[in-house]
Amino acid sequence: MVKKSKLGFVSGFVLGSIFFSSLALAATGSIPVTMQPIKFVVDGKLRETNDAFLYNGVPYAPVSFVGEAAGKKVSWDPNASTVTIGGPAAGTGSETRLSSLKYDMPYGLKNTQSVIDNWENGVFSAGGTVYSHGVGYSAITSIAADKFSKTTRQVFKFELDGKYKELSGVVAIDDQSPNKQGEIIWRIIGDGKVLHESPRMKAGQSQLVKVNVTGIKSLQLEPRMVAGETKSKIHVFFGNTLLK
Repeated sequence: MVKKSKLGFVSGFVLGSIFFSSLALAATGSIPVTMQPIKFVVDGKLRETNDAFLYNGVPYAPVSFVGEAAGKKVSWDPNASTVTIGGPAAGTGSETRLSSLKYDMPYGLKNTQSVIDNWENGVFSAGGTVYSHGVGYSAITSIAADKFSKTTRQVFKFELDGKYKELSGVVAIDDQSPNKQGEIIWRIIGDGKVLHESPRMKAGQSQLVKVNVTGIKSLQLEPRMVAGETKSKIHVFFGNTLLK
């Protein structure tokens, strides 16, 4: 029998939405779901579970069920908030959090308004999605001008030394940014060349980016205010930023 219910989420591992789609939820909250037995065919073999559910027509199942149905061992490391499917995690060189690397701000503003992994009074979030790590800057108030770079440019500079192939993450303006109308773009610059430039965005808006950084020695991340200059501050961040 199909049954409608409300399911509260307090743990990210109890039900993992990894097989068909992704589902962004607050750490606490409720959504209406349809609980029903669902069949899965994995490599031609029929698997069933009573722990799956439908949300907006999309099936979700426990990560442990999906992994084990595929013949993989599933383990959970609560300290690192990491699910491992199959063998042990790859070596530390496979993925590196950008926020774990040392950085500089070439225009003299380091450690005044720049932050690592979260704001001093809260987490990085955009459009209701929370990001657990990254780099942020909390005091953009002026339209960027190269002529007055020391007062208008906020640039994170990382030395990659050609060790990585891909940079990925989400560029965004934080939901709690005091300035709701100002617009910024994010520029990703490698060895002096613009590798990516985001569209204009306002508070709560974001863009997923993946950039080829093969051979790049010096990486710069620059949020530039392009409209809406005011004394009210814009809070920007580059969240869940990984190097591979």
